Amino acid sequence: MKEECALCGVTFSYYSLIRCPRCGKMYCRNCVIFSWNKNVFRHVPMCLNCARRMVSPRRRRVRTKYSPLSRYLTRRQRHIIYSTLTFAEIERIIGDKLPTSAFQHRHWWTNTGNPVQAKAWLKAGWNVHEVNLNDRSVIFRRVRIPEKRSGRRRKKSARALADKNFRPPKPRTFRRRQPSKTRVAMAMARLKNVERRRLSMRKYRGKFKPRSAFEKRLYKPEEKPEKQD
Repeated sequence: MKEECALCGVTFSYYSLIRCPRCGKMYCRNCVIFSWNKNVFRHVPMCLNCARRMVSPRRRRVRTKYSPLSRYLTRRQRHIIYSTLTFAEIERIIGDKLPTSAFQHRHWWTNTGNPVQAKAWLKAGWNVHEVNLNDRSVIFRRVRIPEKRSGRRRKKSARALADKNFRPPKPRTFRRRQPSKTRVAMAMARLKNVERRRLSMRKYRGKFKPRSAFEKRLYKPEEKPEKQD
C-alpha cells in the first residue's frame, strides 16, 4: 500500500509515512521535524507547514462589507481630489446592496468614526463632501495626502551601522543540569546490588566451567549433544 507525501509529493509506502497530529496529513521523514512536548514527555512529530505557521503566524485582517470601497478609494487617492459615485456604482464595488437608510436618511453618510461605513472611507483618507438623495449620488473629498516613502532613512541607518565598530554577539552559555538526588540514590543502590550479586556467585577451581541454564533445560545431565560437521 503506497501513498504520496502531502508536502513533497513523493510516493512512499504507507508504513514509512508519519501523520502530523496538527493537520492530520501524512508526510515523509524529510518533511517532518520532532519537537519536545512537555505534556507527554516525549518527542512529537510536526510537519514543516505547521511549524512555519507557529513561527510566523499570519495576521488576520478584519474585513467588513465596505472594505472593497476603502480599497477603491485608496487606489484613486493619488490621482484626484474629488470622486463622485452613484449608489449603484457603490453597490457594484462592494458587491452587495446598500441598506434602505442610505437612500432615505442623510445622517447615514456622516463622517463620524462609529459606523462601519464611515470607517471605510475615513481609513482610506476620504470624507463625504456632499450627498444628493434625489440623484442618488455622493461626492467624496480627499483629506489626507498619501505619504511618499523615501530611501533616505535607509541610507542613514546603513551609514550609522557602517560607522559603528562591529561587535560579535556573545556565545550562549549552556548550563549543565545536575541530576536530582533521587536519581543519584537509585543509581548507587543499583551499583551496590550488582556488586553484591557478583560477590555471592560461587567460585570454581581449575578450568571447570558450569553449564548454562539453557544447556540444562535443553539436554539431560547424562547425555551430551552430538557435534555437527
